[in-house]
Amino acid sequence: MTTLETLRPLLAELLGQPMPPLTRETPFRDLPGWDSVAHLAMLLGLERRLGVAFSAKQLTSLFTVGDLLDALS
Repeated sequence: MTTLETLRPLLAELLGQPMPPLTRETPFRDLPGWDSVAHLAMLLGLERRLGVAFSAKQLTSLFTVGDLLDALS
């Protein structure tokens, strides 16, 4: 199960930036190193690392850390 604690180091590695403390309400746009290209790279990296596949609908509706955690549950 992916949690805030396990997600934080993954995001730091995928975005190449140290991550501040995360909450479910943290919007991706507030993450260090985030832009639209980094967002897609982050999601593709998570798919590879976690062995998941996001649907097209999920890819266009992931705006916060909580949205991502819900999609991964």
